Amino acid sequence: MNATTLKALADSRGLNQSEIAQLAGVSRQRVSQWFQTRLTGALVNLHSRNLKALADGLKVSVDELLMPLPLLEDPPKAQRETVKLLWDRLYPDLTSFAIDVGRGRSQALARLVEVYGLYAAARMAGNSVWKNFPKYSKYIPPVRRKELEVLWKLKMNPTNA
Repeated sequence: MNATTLKALADSRGLNQSEIAQLAGVSRQRVSQWFQTRLTGALVNLHSRNLKALADGLKVSVDELLMPLPLLEDPPKAQRETVKLLWDRLYPDLTSFAIDVGRGRSQALARLVEVYGLYAAARMAGNSVWKNFPKYSKYIPPVRRKELEVLWKLKMNPTNA
């Protein structure tokens, strides 16, 4: 199993090590060892029944637990994205940022749109980028916000262009 992937899934669901252990049918200390393994990049070895129980508990496929998360497994790329997205330390890491984007949190969506633009951000985060633009746009710097408002208006009402 890929411990980095497991940690990201646990964080996204707000699960602690004890809850992960309960889902997998192992001790909390074992889960702690898994997360320490994550720092070395090694894969975690566990019985197939525990892997299946964990996947079922997290409502993901076993394959998803085995696969690395592309951005987090490529340190140079992760570093570049961290510089672009988290230059002000708004979030402690890319995983936390991605979780908040997925949850539709205003500041995370604003940063994603500020950096990548409306169209690319919508491909990454879905229609909430367009739908919630008026709500989160106040977090985008004024000059960039004005540029994006023009695009947003064109997208939302193309007949008035």
